[in-house]
Amino acid sequence: MSRPQSVKLWAERLQRFEQAQTTVAQFCKAEGVSQPSFYHWKRKLNAADDQVASSLAKFVPVALHAKPDQFDSPHSHTSTTIELPGGIRILIQTPTQAQSVSSSRASS
Repeated sequence: MSRPQSVKLWAERLQRFEQAQTTVAQFCKAEGVSQPSFYHWKRKLNAADDQVASSLAKFVPVALHAKPDQFDSPHSHTSTTIELPGGIRILIQTPTQAQSVSSSRASS
């Protein structure tokens, strides 16, 4: 049996186990597999799932909203700091709506 076939077989087998109302020993006996093989494949496939999940980029939408008192000053902005692993910090400064409106009127 090829590796992709083994991976598919064990993934399906582990899904069946999740649905079964039996112990690992009972399930393995019914499937005709050893408990060490069961745990080996469970660990292997869980590790592969974790690796795929962690490698996918995760984007989170961010919306910055000005506080009402920030509209009083013509040079107001909203700022947010995003802290990433490894000590990296990203500072985002966005003009408030009042400043954006006055800037766009000045250019008209």
